[in-house]
Amino acid sequence: MTAVMFRRALVVCLVALIGGTALAGRPAGAAEGRPVLNWLEFGAATQEHYEISSDPQDTARMRAVPVWTDKPARFRLLMLIPFKSVAAYSIGVDAVMETFRQQNIPAEFEIWLYGNDDAIAQEAVAWAESNDVDLIMPVGSRAAAFMHETYSGGRLPVVTNSAKDPVLLGQMPDYQSGSGSNIAYTSNTVPIRLFISYLFQLLPDLKNVGVLYAESNLSAIETQVAPLHDLADSFGLTVHDVAVRDGELLEDDLIAGMGRVRLRMVNSDPGLTASAWIVTGSTSVYQRIGLINGLAGRAPVVSTLPDVVRSGDDSAAVSIGINQSTAVQLSAFYAISILTEGVDPGSLSVGVVTPPDLAINFRVARQIELRIPFRFMEAATFIYNYDGRQVRAFGQPVGFIN
Repeated sequence: MTAVMFRRALVVCLVALIGGTALAGRPAGAAEGRPVLNWLEFGAATQEHYEISSDPQDTARMRAVPVWTDKPARFRLLMLIPFKSVAAYSIGVDAVMETFRQQNIPAEFEIWLYGNDDAIAQEAVAWAESNDVDLIMPVGSRAAAFMHETYSGGRLPVVTNSAKDPVLLGQMPDYQSGSGSNIAYTSNTVPIRLFISYLFQLLPDLKNVGVLYAESNLSAIETQVAPLHDLADSFGLTVHDVAVRDGELLEDDLIAGMGRVRLRMVNSDPGLTASAWIVTGSTSVYQRIGLINGLAGRAPVVSTLPDVVRSGDDSAAVSIGINQSTAVQLSAFYAISILTEGVDPGSLSVGVVTPPDLAINFRVARQIELRIPFRFMEAATFIYNYDGRQVRAFGQPVGFIN
């Protein structure tokens, strides 16, 4: 048996032995009616480096213990997840765990799903305060808002993760100041003025913008849609909303809404050469990127998330955004600086990845005769060639453009 295998077996035994003790203080039978956390997806490296187990007494919890080192865990973190979002929150957890490993900082991760039930979230925070947790990391905008509203000034340090712009959400006064509290804020959203400036580099004659979003995604509305409307006049833009309902009506709403907006665009821009569609960070919307492309006409589809630019035809033409893994790594580095260097979380300015990640799919761009500026190609983090095959990833070449 190798040393890693022995440590992994030992951890399994210890987790089984202390499971009941770790849950002390929670009412008996609390697992009944609890949310079920069994859907997180971990990368191969993370699965190799951590022993990841579900809590046998609570379906809402998982635990990850490092097995990549003989040293005991130096820190214990609580990661608080509001609801099921497999792709987004798997990255939000996985990238933090791997960043700690890459920085040679052994840490144990307690992962709680509270299912949008504030009582469970409060239970998790209370548990953290009484069980030697060193830092709380809410994952997602909703969890960040919960901590902002209920735990600002609390005893434990907090770093937000996978959350939208805290300035536009009213959680921070500006991007330069610290919070002055126990919470350090990060953002996975490009500031809207910067986004628009890049949009004009792509389309210098831009007049019309159709913005696609889910009515239920309040954080996208507050940080992307509303600011775009607020700044439209100053940039000479006309903004057209395509708001959709989640569920069975979503595709019908997209078809009707984009059809209506496209007619309006054509009135002032017959060739659709001065128009664009903006796909916000609404998961239910960008998952229909193939349908959106079919309805967009010649106007390019521009995403606020690099992940929506992908191989093949079901892809946005361009993305001006922040790769989620990059944003999550920034959150991890904020946490590491607080834990290892004693940095005051209230002194940290809003963590924003700059410059933004640009992603280009030349196959989709060619289909609509979209010219990609050389500076975009030069700065792009992700590129897919004319065959729709990836040739650059995270700024590194992985093939040829042609």
